[in-house]
Amino acid sequence: MGCYLFILGVCALSASNPTIESSKQEFPVEVFAIGKPIQKAEWGVTPNVRVCAAAELSTSHVGRAISYWERLGYKFDEVYKDYSAFCIEPKYGEILITLPSGQFDPQHMASTNIYTSNKSGEIVKAKIHIIPKNGKKERVLEHEIGHALGWNHYNQKYHIMHPNWHLGGHNSAGLSKK
Repeated sequence: MGCYLFILGVCALSASNPTIESSKQEFPVEVFAIGKPIQKAEWGVTPNVRVCAAAELSTSHVGRAISYWERLGYKFDEVYKDYSAFCIEPKYGEILITLPSGQFDPQHMASTNIYTSNKSGEIVKAKIHIIPKNGKKERVLEHEIGHALGWNHYNQKYHIMHPNWHLGGHNSAGLSKK
């Protein structure tokens, strides 16, 4: 196995709606992205998805989030639950879903780390840190799996990769692998 390059992608999914202040009235900011979403790296293998039991997410819930990406042409191998106390670090070829570690910002809903090969630049493993109550919210897990697939945030209103949960949605424009 070669060396790995660690890439950190943190999701600061905010609960607030940005506004522009006006002396007459407030107008919500309309955010339109210029260009297409950017995928900083891709998987060289088809990843397994391991769900730590402590994350309190069912494999069926995770399976539904994965189905979102499968409809876009992405492939995944097995999705399974890990009940061991050592469910901490992702293995080669897997996306690990676990509880946040000590340096997790409590204002964030979740964060994802991807690890890439120094040789090929391909993703070799990923780790999704998620607070159980946030993992059950609509679109949060789908968004984080998007990061685990190498996608950056995309500031298009209603897009799955929007950094603000309240402004995001199910729009997947530009993400299709088909």
